[in-house]
Amino acid sequence: MRQYATTRRAVGWGGIIAGLLVGLSVQQSKAQVSQVPTSGSGVMAQENINSIARGGQGYTIDTRYQGLVGSPYAIARWLPAVVTTDHDVKLQPVLLKYDVVQQLLYARQPTRTDSMLLNENRVKSFVLTDATGTVPERRFRRFVEAPEPAQGREFVEVLHEGKYTVLKQYQKKLEQASYKGAYSQDKRYDELVTKETYYLRRPDGMVVPINKLTLKALQSAAPELAAKLKSEADRNKSMGKSEADLIALLRVVDPTT
Repeated sequence: MRQYATTRRAVGWGGIIAGLLVGLSVQQSKAQVSQVPTSGSGVMAQENINSIARGGQGYTIDTRYQGLVGSPYAIARWLPAVVTTDHDVKLQPVLLKYDVVQQLLYARQPTRTDSMLLNENRVKSFVLTDATGTVPERRFRRFVEAPEPAQGREFVEVLHEGKYTVLKQYQKKLEQASYKGAYSQDKRYDELVTKETYYLRRPDGMVVPINKLTLKALQSAAPELAAKLKSEADRNKSMGKSEADLIALLRVVDPTT
């Protein structure tokens, strides 16, 4: 997994958020891949030669492994954010990253390069400003409707909120390297792959998981809106099938509050 180099120091960040910070100054590093010494370098190389000279066995080391690929973050870039605490206090400005793997929030001031590990227990929600994205503002909050209690502490993105609510859950799956053996895939790196699951909450409080967001999936999850969704889709033949297109379609038949 990705490693972070940390040093402990007292955190003072504008007084109001002092209790929100864990007290760590985090210098984020790129994914660190441990390099295994090869049989042709340094002390190990000399020991290998000495072993052969004594009539012993030599050895080689498999250096094909290329490390870890992928990001643990829901969004890899630092984005401006407004954080709301558990006491409904809004904090700004701050740059934020959400580590999905470890369920951690990293923040830094725009004028600094070192980052702080937030006490996620004190965070209720946050809104990211993504000027280059399809949606300029992206809101995340606790997954209070989670079908599994253990997921209730996760943050999910709110894509739509009217009588119906659509949430997007980010998860990371580790796919291990496969390059050994006759039937290997010759994949020489571990990879963090993003898995996205959608949830639709109905007006009666029932939460329906949607593994792939499509028009048919929305109609199935919200049968009361099925006819309106189809009618609106037929009326807008040019509308695509992307997440943004489908959420825009839903907003027409279920206006936001």
